[in-house]
Amino acid sequence: MKKTSTNNLSDNKEKNGYVIGQNKSHLVNTVHNQDKVLKESFELFKGGTLEFLDVEFGGEVTEILSTEITQTTTKKAYGDNALKLSTNIGINSEWEADISEDDMIRFASYNLDLYRKHKIPFTTVIITTKPPRVTGLEGPSLSFKPKIINLKERDADKVIAEIERKLKAGEHINELQLIYLPLYGSSSGKTTADLLDKAIKLTPEVVKNDKSKREKLQSLMILLNSTFISYEEFYRVLEENYMVLEENRAVRALTDLGIKWGIEQGIEQTAKNMLQRGRDIQVISEDTGLSVSRIAELQAELLAQSI
Repeated sequence: MKKTSTNNLSDNKEKNGYVIGQNKSHLVNTVHNQDKVLKESFELFKGGTLEFLDVEFGGEVTEILSTEITQTTTKKAYGDNALKLSTNIGINSEWEADISEDDMIRFASYNLDLYRKHKIPFTTVIITTKPPRVTGLEGPSLSFKPKIINLKERDADKVIAEIERKLKAGEHINELQLIYLPLYGSSSGKTTADLLDKAIKLTPEVVKNDKSKREKLQSLMILLNSTFISYEEFYRVLEENYMVLEENRAVRALTDLGIKWGIEQGIEQTAKNMLQRGRDIQVISEDTGLSVSRIAELQAELLAQSI
């Protein structure tokens, strides 16, 4: 890609081929980014999936199974991602922020549906970022005990140190870790934004010889973690990593992956930041999608606060 004379994402909007927010039609509100990233990452890194999930069933992933189940009520139930292992066992993976008893009943139902469809037993793996309120179901006619992975229980600092050690030693690194690293806990108090910044910077070192895979990896980590930090922090991380993202064209892929760029408050805060940096009102309007009159109002607010 041809170098530009500036390192500002907004300034290079047209050259880089992505849209930060020309108007609201470009702001894609993706409710299930986590599910999409999980599916995409399984398809890309299925060889490292079980290592990442810390699941030991004595087999390798041999197939990503269809999970669409058509019910007699014409409704459709979706097990988010199902993997078939060489041991003829299935793994149904789910993402749930706050696990409830209703979720457990739903997941147990998915397992039965998948068993009927594929004729193999399934185990459910649930990924979360909170301690679960319930860990399974026990009853006279039903026993359901999924494996629950609370990402916050993993120490990002230790994982980063291990990745850096392996880089120096030339050892294999499970690339899938980088996507979820920003959601881990941090013994040193690093925030999700701090860890996203680190994960972006590590990617070119971890994936050196496969540009397409590197771009995909960065796109997935940005898509997933954008929903866990404020728009202002998210935009700051992208700005600070402009050169890495431009060279890998990862930012271009964000729109196609359906990233949620933020709500109106986030856009207005971005406009204020641009005003404070002396940007022209018309340029801010083009970059954010806000009207010139609204930006003038924000400018007046900033002036009033400075008096």
